[in-house]
Amino acid sequence: MAGTESPAWLREVWSRTLAEAGAPATAEETARLGAKLLGRWENPARVFHGVGHLIAVLEKLDELAQEASCPCLVRLAAFYHGAVLSTDLADLGRHTWGEDEARSAELALGQLTHLGLAEAKAAHVHDLVAALGSRPKEIKSPDLAVLCDAERSILAADPRTYRSYAAAIREECADAPLDLILRTRITVLRRWLARDRLFLTSATAAWESPARNNVEAELARCLRELSAITAPDGPAPSSPPVPRAPGPSVRRGIDAAAAVVRAGARR
Repeated sequence: MAGTESPAWLREVWSRTLAEAGAPATAEETARLGAKLLGRWENPARVFHGVGHLIAVLEKLDELAQEASCPCLVRLAAFYHGAVLSTDLADLGRHTWGEDEARSAELALGQLTHLGLAEAKAAHVHDLVAALGSRPKEIKSPDLAVLCDAERSILAADPRTYRSYAAAIREECADAPLDLILRTRITVLRRWLARDRLFLTSATAAWESPARNNVEAELARCLRELSAITAPDGPAPSSPPVPRAPGPSVRRGIDAAAAVVRAGARR
C-alpha cells in the first residue's frame, strides 16, 4: 500500500478523532490539515512506513484501547507518529527505524494547536509521539505503552509477513551501503532481544513468543548476509529471495500491517 492514496474512511477517522478529542476547528480546516498530514503517509518513497502501516497501527490501537486512559489522544498520536520519516543511518539505529519522533511530535503540537485542541491535550499527543522510542523501563504511561505496542505489532506477524516487512524497511534506505544497513539493523535487533519484554500491555502477552522468533530469525539472516559480503573470498551464494505477497489485495492486512507490506513491499 506504499504510495497509495488514503481511503476515504481513514480521513473520516481523522476528523472523528479530532472531534472526539474536543478540537473546535471547522470541518473544512480539519479536512485541509488532515489531507496534508495523510499526504505525508502517501509518499511513494515510504515502502513500509506508508498508509498501510498507519492503518495497521490504528487497527491495533482499537484492539488495545481498553488499556489506554485516553484512546482518542493515542489515536491522534498514531496519525502523527511517523509523519516525519528519515532514512539517515543515524536515525535508523533508533527503535522506530527512521521515524523521526522529535520532528513528528513538533508537527503534531503545531497542527493540533492550530486546530484548537486544548493545550494540555495537544501536549499529551506531542509527548506520546516524542517518547515512542523510549526504552521499556522508561515507559510509565499506559497511553504510551499502548501506542508502542501498536506501532511494533508487526514484529509478531506470521514469518512470511515479517520477512516482507524486513525487506520493505531495507528498501526504504536502499541508497545507503548494504554493509552499514546490515550493521545498523543487527544492532537494533540485538537491542530488542536484550529486553525482558518486547510488548508492554497485558493484552499483548501472546505476541511475545512469535515476535522473538521473528527477530531472532532476522538477526541470523542479517549476520549470514553480512558475513557473506565481508568475507575475504567474496560473497557466498545468495539466499533465496524474500517472499513478497501479491499486491492489490492487501488493504487491511496482518491486521493491517500486512496491508502495507504486501502492497508495497525507531523501536
